[in-house]
Amino acid sequence: MSTEFPTYNIQAFQRYEPDVPFFMTPLEKLVREFKGIDKSHSHTFYLLMWIKEGHGTHTIDFRTYEVGPHQLYFLTPGQVHSWELSPDIKGYNLFFEPNYFRSRFPNRLFAYPFYHSHQHRPLLEVTDETFVSLYELMYQEYAAAEINRSEVFLSYLHIILEKANRVYQNQWPGESTHYYDRIRQYEELLEEQFLDVREVKTYAEQLHISPNHLNNICKTLLGKTASQLLYERIIIEAKRLLTHTALSIKEIGYLLHFEDPSYFVRFFRTHTGQTPLDFRESQNR
Repeated sequence: MSTEFPTYNIQAFQRYEPDVPFFMTPLEKLVREFKGIDKSHSHTFYLLMWIKEGHGTHTIDFRTYEVGPHQLYFLTPGQVHSWELSPDIKGYNLFFEPNYFRSRFPNRLFAYPFYHSHQHRPLLEVTDETFVSLYELMYQEYAAAEINRSEVFLSYLHIILEKANRVYQNQWPGESTHYYDRIRQYEELLEEQFLDVREVKTYAEQLHISPNHLNNICKTLLGKTASQLLYERIIIEAKRLLTHTALSIKEIGYLLHFEDPSYFVRFFRTHTGQTPLDFRESQNR
């Protein structure tokens, strides 16, 4: 699928260690040295951003958040984001490949609610000074590049994510249930197959559960049906293409596997209240 926003892999940043599955840098250095990084882009890795000082805005899949001190941002592979940050911004950006984390903790990424790409807040307000110390120690470990760095770095990453998970549950009580792993697995299948698979029954079969059970999980945890999650994923992709490409409405409909362009227009209007053209024009104002 052709888009006009770049998709970065870790190698785009990790130029001197092309085989290392993680990367960490001061945010102010990234903003200064990597031109265009503030513009809309996506990536193939997980992101963990710590804001220590400064302010601005951070837009993630068409939702804009006010940036301020003591914030943690979480992004999953494939999400599109951009930002406008003040000149005095300070913090850290941390990138890691999914398989790097899963090599020691195979199923744990599924359990973190903040890594649900479309359903949960990708932001935490953190006042615990422990996070400052952890990030400082983690960057020292990264920069020193000593023996067993990969193992020590992964241990720090695990601690930060576990502590973030604890804070998240305190800030958003009631959002954690044993259904999270199923929701995340369903979302992963949607990411891989939403263009070709449009029946909830097929996803349920892959998860080895019934469509009714999948619907019950989605309704219990999110208040939405499994079909709604599928439609929302299609709409997000449509919005990305409408905003970041010059493709016609008809071309976008075909890319999203709508055989009839008029059906794409009706589908988009039903789920957003706007036509694709109205949405595109609203983004260009």
